[in-house]
Amino acid sequence: MIIMFRIDYRLLHYQTASMWPLKLNVNEIVVANDEVTRDAMRISLMKMSAPYGCKLKIIAIDEAITYLKSPESQKSRIFLLVETSADALRIVEEVPGVEKLNAGLMKTGEGRKMVSPSLAFAPQDYDNFSKILEKGVKVESFVTPDDRRVPIEKYLKK
Repeated sequence: MIIMFRIDYRLLHYQTASMWPLKLNVNEIVVANDEVTRDAMRISLMKMSAPYGCKLKIIAIDEAITYLKSPESQKSRIFLLVETSADALRIVEEVPGVEKLNAGLMKTGEGRKMVSPSLAFAPQDYDNFSKILEKGVKVESFVTPDDRRVPIEKYLKK
């Protein structure tokens, strides 16, 4: 069962590994990203960051979709991490029952607009979030578990 579904371009790192699992009382972290599955260095760093007693899966998006739809995943309390709104949309479109999404951290770069201190949108992010909202998923932005939640709709005006 997905307890928290979060977009964080850093995926699993110190903050997500140390703070979130304790606050959420999760026993499994699923990192769903196609590129990271081919990056031995990032996989190694994530494995070192994973909290003791918490299972870790680092898998491609399609594999994550299959897993999240399986009865096996319903036995765990899952913290699901993706890197982009496109990855989040793929999961929302394929995995039944997704109710909430945390747009945590989206990196800056060429062609991206800072819409908040933690979110930089590329043009396709506006469409991706609109589609996610159309699916009935509540999308909020917050960086840490104790932060004030801001509805993503606030940032969707181009």
